[in-house]
Amino acid sequence: MVKKLPVMKKILTVICFFFLVNSNPGFAQEKAEVKLNVHWADFLAKQDLVWDSMPADYFAGPFVGNGLLGAIIFKDDVQPNTLRFEIGRTDVYDHRTKEANAYETPRLPIGQLLLTSVGEIVKTHIRCDLWNAEVRGVLTTTEGTISFRCFVPSQDELIVVTVKATGKEKNAKFTLRPQQAESPRYIFKIPFGGEKGGYDYKPNPPFKVEKMDGIEVVTQPLLMGDDYATAWSDKKNGDGSQTVLVTVANRWGKYRKHASGSAIDAVATIKAGQKKSITSIEKAHRLWWHAFYPASFVTIPDARLESFYWIQLYKLASATHPGRPVIDLLGPWFKPTSWPLLWMNLNVQLTYYTLGITNHLNLEDNLYQLLERHKDQMIANVPKEFQNDCGGIRNPVQYDDLYAPLFLTEDTASKEAMNLIVLPWLMQKFYIHNRMTMDDNRLRNSVYPLLRRAFNVYMRILHKEDDGLYHIPYTYSDEYGNAKETSLNIALARWGFKTLISCANRLKIDDPLLPRWKEMQAKMQDYNINENGIMIGKGVPFAKPHRHYSHLFAIFPLYDMNIEDNPGRIPLMKKSIEHYTGLDGDNCMYKFSGASSLWAALGEGDSSLKWLNRSLELLPRFGPPPGNKRIPTVTQNTFYSEHENPTFESPISSSRSMLDMLIQSWGGIIRVFPACPSLWKNAGFYNLRTQGAFLISAVRKDGKTRFIHVKSLAGAPCKIKSDLSGDIKIIGPRTANMHHGDGIIELTLKKGEEAILYPGGNQKLFNISPLPVKPGDENSWGVK
Repeated sequence: MVKKLPVMKKILTVICFFFLVNSNPGFAQEKAEVKLNVHWADFLAKQDLVWDSMPADYFAGPFVGNGLLGAIIFKDDVQPNTLRFEIGRTDVYDHRTKEANAYETPRLPIGQLLLTSVGEIVKTHIRCDLWNAEVRGVLTTTEGTISFRCFVPSQDELIVVTVKATGKEKNAKFTLRPQQAESPRYIFKIPFGGEKGGYDYKPNPPFKVEKMDGIEVVTQPLLMGDDYATAWSDKKNGDGSQTVLVTVANRWGKYRKHASGSAIDAVATIKAGQKKSITSIEKAHRLWWHAFYPASFVTIPDARLESFYWIQLYKLASATHPGRPVIDLLGPWFKPTSWPLLWMNLNVQLTYYTLGITNHLNLEDNLYQLLERHKDQMIANVPKEFQNDCGGIRNPVQYDDLYAPLFLTEDTASKEAMNLIVLPWLMQKFYIHNRMTMDDNRLRNSVYPLLRRAFNVYMRILHKEDDGLYHIPYTYSDEYGNAKETSLNIALARWGFKTLISCANRLKIDDPLLPRWKEMQAKMQDYNINENGIMIGKGVPFAKPHRHYSHLFAIFPLYDMNIEDNPGRIPLMKKSIEHYTGLDGDNCMYKFSGASSLWAALGEGDSSLKWLNRSLELLPRFGPPPGNKRIPTVTQNTFYSEHENPTFESPISSSRSMLDMLIQSWGGIIRVFPACPSLWKNAGFYNLRTQGAFLISAVRKDGKTRFIHVKSLAGAPCKIKSDLSGDIKIIGPRTANMHHGDGIIELTLKKGEEAILYPGGNQKLFNISPLPVKPGDENSWGVK
């Protein structure tokens, strides 16, 4: 017995350790499993856009797309009883000049597929099916019915329309109406007497309609000698149905060199499409979309907002796929507009505001590949004396091209303002994208060199004054005006130097510029303020209503001035935002979504929700006669009309505001439900992505966070701020370690590991399900 005592002691020790591990919240158990209870087809059906009357125009119609081709569907304004499928292709640009110009290098129109009924259309029902990414509809006429379906296959350069009709509507007719290749700005300005001051616009040659190998094809030659072509086929099937295939080919856009002969490619695409069954095309299409949505999940207790959120995800995936062009202000759809290019002082940035957070990094990477592809152009854009260590981009740019020279000077007495926002803001986004993957190879070889060039511009132009501080010279504050010491550029410079220092430390790069960056970061001038808060710059207050929140970049999106590091400045930040929205006028959608995200950065959920709802307020697009003033407003199909100009980014920025209420990731800390409005007692999300390469899931119930699930994709340090407190427990691998104090949970997870954090109790089920929707609140968007 005496010899066996040590063995018994060991057994007792193991047993005690077992109970210690399983009763101590700092120790982890084995499995951290969260169940997502979503029947995707049923859930998204409640978010679908629905029309019970004919959509009147572009700003009312349903839409489909695959990032290259798109169609938007509405009543034709020329032919009676005709449904119009407006055709778009994202790389069909004119390219007459080296520099971007709305007349010489714009997106170009394609034309319209028209479906004309035999009888008068008396009833309409249309549904945009988000889950299957298709539009279905039934037109009832005095002579029968026309049931149609339209989708743009994810894997094919086709627009597919199928029709089945009854009665005399079996003779309903499809036609293609080509549109001359004119600048959308030229078309848009004609009703207003043309461009102010005039513009000598030279038209492209007329299009040519012919048949090639039995297929009707329209070739549009361009002044540059290139062309693009639209081909289509209309087939009657054995079951009485009808299948129409449409394609647009563009050799210049595809190969990025001068080329004609696009008609050959268009006809070949139609021929290849005819050999495939619609069933097989549909199957591949749906596989792509059914994999897209479950990458993440969000549910909030407001059916209209929730529906809007999911429609924006559908819109983004319709507007871009991996390897597709960067999204311009139109997306894959077409409408005459003053802005038929890529504007990069806000529009492109806001367009790509959500894809990283929603765990769709492959869709936003097209933007950053554009930067990598045209590094040489960004260097060539700056004056020769800056080219050894700087780069930049002026606004706007054209398709797959960043040539846009900008003015820079080290002369502190210069009276010409420098416009700097484009590349620094793009690089802030690229850096965040990279930190969501923690890809240090790309950080070293691509992100860091481009960051260095973008922010070395500030190193070159900053000058030290008698106060011993570095000051910003005369620059532009988008889109308000010019000033010295612009708040926009102070914020960008501060963020840039801090990030360069952090990158150099992480990559262990002994950069010779580190001492200068550190000195400038430490001795940067402060923001100019007055009784209304943060000013545009020295001697220039924010004194007139304006849509762009560039002077408030320190608060959002850069978080240089924030409630945690600068609690004494919270009154200043609040006053600045209130003054920004308090001046009535220039009431564009992103002014209000910007205010929503600004308030979310301060943790003010109720104010954030207030301005989010204002951004989504449906207003009449035209004021009363005789003035018929054009009014900026979100539209029935969740597009946005900026005085009748479509701008893709604004609705996306409103969906970003929703995400900012649910999750924020900056300053090395993940914030879960940081700005939930008091009305949002219940909410949940699954697999939202943060910096540090974490996928975060969480549920809020009765105003309290019930659990947080963390999956580490890179093994980076994890810090979480939430309302979890007291006896916080952890479920996860035994190697996981948790410590909490001062409102921060520090969690150690290896790459691929996951854990659940929850507030004590015997909680065993960790489920995320859609919040219930009241009957009648479904399908909030469309035309009823």
